[in-house]
Amino acid sequence: MSWSGERSKKTAEALWSWLPDVLQNIDPWLSSLDISAGSRGVREITDELSETNFGIICTTPENQSSTWVNFEAGALSKQVDGGSVVPFLIDMKVADLISPLSQFQAVIGDSKADVQKLLFDINDASGDKIPRERLERAFLRCWPEFEEKMRSINTLPSRDGRSGELERSEADMTEEILLIARQLDHRMTEIERYALRAEGASRRPSREIRRISEERFISSSFTKIGWEAVRSSWVDESVVIVAHSLSDSERKLSRDFVERIAKSLAREVVVLGESGEVIARSNLP
Repeated sequence: MSWSGERSKKTAEALWSWLPDVLQNIDPWLSSLDISAGSRGVREITDELSETNFGIICTTPENQSSTWVNFEAGALSKQVDGGSVVPFLIDMKVADLISPLSQFQAVIGDSKADVQKLLFDINDASGDKIPRERLERAFLRCWPEFEEKMRSINTLPSRDGRSGELERSEADMTEEILLIARQLDHRMTEIERYALRAEGASRRPSREIRRISEERFISSSFTKIGWEAVRSSWVDESVVIVAHSLSDSERKLSRDFVERIAKSLAREVVVLGESGEVIARSNLP
């Protein structure tokens, strides 16, 4: 478990003591508790990372830009599968995550459903699995204790006084999503190249792979601002996106958001409502 800052440390320590009560088949490791006095801390942490098959990054609004947190996240991602590195969010939402942590599947620390799924994932990654029914019973029995700990941690002030409500611009979120989409595009291309090479099949056209990446980019971008992109279609040099707001009040799409989508796709963008009316259009020719 990785941490940086007081709230993050307390959460990591709470997980360290609580997880074995529910999952008796795991041996969690935490630097602040498991490194003995006089040990070479960085060396021991590096050695432990090389042997870890599941990492939890205890993430707060104030520490997600921490050099140390991102170092450990990067080291973990090189050692284990991407789905086994999990940002554990404290007093923040998934939409608040910034890159590189935003490329991992995060869980909300005080969400019962999220924490239960996390336990199921840890159990699945372990060599000696506990039957799911027994694990679920243990979780339901132990959850109130952990929920109370998370409630008290969430009320602690951050060191710099910032609250969990982060104000992120649409431009910042769109550029971050584009970066992630390009990383997915690259990874998908590499995975497919090896898979098709092994099967002796011809490679899928790069245009089709790019289209899949662009559709994911569009969907993620709209989700980040509280909208849903229902479908997208490519017409000549334009992209037509049918979308609607996910909130009760119809939040308008800003011109800057639509222009950035168009710039990223290098195409004109037309956004339609589900009844076919034009909601927004970029100025790109």
